[in-house]
Formats: sequence, C-alpha cells, structure tokens
Amino acid sequence: MKPFINLFKSLYLNMPSPISVSINLTNKCNQHCIYCEVGQGLVGLVKNKKPLLSLDDLKWIIDEMNRSGIRTLSLGGGEPLLFNEIFDVIQYAHEFDIRSSILTNGMLLPHLSQDKIELLEECGTIISVSIDSFLPDKEDYIRGAKNALSLPIEGIGILVKHQIPVNIMTVISVHNYQDLFNIVMNANHLGVNSVDFQPVIFIFNFPEVGPVSNKESLNVRPEHLPEIEDQFQRIKDFERNNNIYTNVDTLKKWLPFYIQILYSNSSHTDDFFFKKIVNRFWCAALYSTIAINYYGDILPCNMLKSTKSIRNRESSLLELWNNSTQPVRSAIKDGKYPIACKSCVCGFDFNVLCSTLKYPSNNFHLLSTVVMSNVKRQIGRKL
Repeated sequence: MKPFINLFKSLYLNMPSPISVSINLTNKCNQHCIYCEVGQGLVGLVKNKKPLLSLDDLKWIIDEMNRSGIRTLSLGGGEPLLFNEIFDVIQYAHEFDIRSSILTNGMLLPHLSQDKIELLEECGTIISVSIDSFLPDKEDYIRGAKNALSLPIEGIGILVKHQIPVNIMTVISVHNYQDLFNIVMNANHLGVNSVDFQPVIFIFNFPEVGPVSNKESLNVRPEHLPEIEDQFQRIKDFERNNNIYTNVDTLKKWLPFYIQILYSNSSHTDDFFFKKIVNRFWCAALYSTIAINYYGDILPCNMLKSTKSIRNRESSLLELWNNSTQPVRSAIKDGKYPIACKSCVCGFDFNVLCSTLKYPSNNFHLLSTVVMSNVKRQIGRKL
C-alpha cells in the first residue's frame, strides 16, 4: 500500500515521495556489450579519484530507506554480481523488509553457491537477466563474450527451480530486431515471468562519460519497423495463450516515433519523441526513484549528472535527492527538457502511465489502453 500512497502524493499533491532506490553497485563488467560504455571500457578511461561504494555506504543508504519507508531496492552495474558484498546488501535490506531486485547479464548465476541461491529465495529477490538473442553466436557478438547465452540459460534454470521470479530485459538493435518473438518463446519455455524490450539508448548509459562511438547507428532503422510490428503482433498472440507478459502493448505506440526522430536529422532541440505520444508529460523517475551511481553520487535520474553525493551525510538521503532533482523537475515543468530526454527509454512505459494518471483530460486517448495494459502486466509478474 505504501508505494501507491507515495505515488499518489507525487502525482497529485506535488510531494516527491520515492518508492524505490536504484544503485549501480560497480563499474566492472564481464561482458563487452557493443552499446554499453562500461562494456566498451569508456568508464574505465575516466580519471576519477572518487572512491567506489562500500558496504558501509550501502548500509547507510538502506538505513535511510527504512527511515523514509522505501521498500524497493534495485541493484545494477556494471555487473552487480561482481560486487563482492552484494549478498550482504540483500540480506541487510531484507532485515528491514526491503525487497531487492538485480539486473544481471546472468553469466555468474550458475556459479552461485547453494546458500546464496537460498538467500535470494528467502529474501524474495527478483532477478532480471539481460539477453538480446537466443542465437548463441549472435548473443556472443552483441555481448562481446563467449558463452553469453549458455551460462545465463543455465542460471535461469536454477532460479526457476527455486521459484525465484525471473524477467528478461532485451535491447532491440539492428542485430536482433528479427529475433523478438523467438526471445519471448524461449523465455516462456524457460519459465520466465516477463520480457521487457527497449531500443538502444543512443546518447549514453552513464552520464559521466560520452557515448559509444556511432551508438545511434546500432538502433533499428525506419525501414525495419514493419518487421518489428509483425514481431510484436506475434508476441501479443503468443501472450494470450501462455503465462508470460511483455511491454509490447505500450512499446509499439512510441517506438516508431523514437526511431523516426532519431533518423530525422532534425535541428530542432525540442523534437522529443514522447511529445508524439502524450499531450502533457510527467517524468515519474524524478519523483519516484532515487538513482545512485557507483561513486555514491545521487543523480536526478540515470541519464543526468549529479550535484550531490551520499558522502555528505549531514543531510538525509531524501534531502540530498530533492536538492539534486528539484532543478530538473522545475525545468521540465516549464517544458525545458534536458537533451538526454531524447534517448530516455528505460522507464518510459511507467512515464506514460503516470502522465496519463496525472493529466487524464490531456491524455484521455491513452487512458484505457495504457492503464489496463500496465495492470495486466503487474498482475502477471506476480510481484
């Protein structure tokens, strides 16, 4: 009930009330994904003497979460399973009834000991595994690592056996846009709960560094959209007869605009793809998620640079977050969007839902389909 109350306060009372904390635990990774700044080594090239997060730092964050009534913790990276104390973090959060989720490439899952698997089960941990293709050679190429598919599949089998919820996250690119239905079909065969798709974030995943060279060219092109639409329809038909859920209902509404604007060569700085979808926009991330990077910087969102850090513990986490985020909230309220918004797609489905709920008269055309598709997916996830 608390997350719904906090969302209500943010939406209708203009009282930013976070429902989750998202932390990138490490800038290390065991893959070299073609579209990722960490994987391509760009993060490692930054000469930054800031200390990385420690277990003590993370315990302070969790203590602050408990004080503020925040019960959801998302752990990413880099590859979060390379953070040595990740299981201490999950267990400590569990002591405060805080539920953790992990976004992993899955290559280390088969190597987890039985006691760590049991800890994940006991703590109600949710695992999201990044897989871009179920064709081994293609997945190895995209991920820049050998056994990039076989190891995650083995790990997913272990998790499902222990009834640990598993989702698959897929980045749609020029290399895999014809494989989307095959991904859902294989995920269902493995016992996965849901599959979420998104295009390539063409600006950058990590705001302290520039993007991978020619990153925008990794996205599908406008001429690929009919094939993707066909893939989406096959996925929707498959969902009706199987116990798996995807985000294609909402994704199909905005992906074409995202791709068309990307390749339009428009010089207009206000050509943001989401203006084609919602008549009035509200960015949920700025009100609902506290984003923290591996240096302990508190980001307005994962796409924007920080002005605050958890190192300043004279203030609470909530105060630091509001101080970091308020200037961006005010700018967006005035229709002044940071350039990074052109490529912000990670939580866009939730942004559409919240924009519809906050401004129902402006976005009436979205009301029934967006709200119902999100309700169906959340029920189906069994979270």
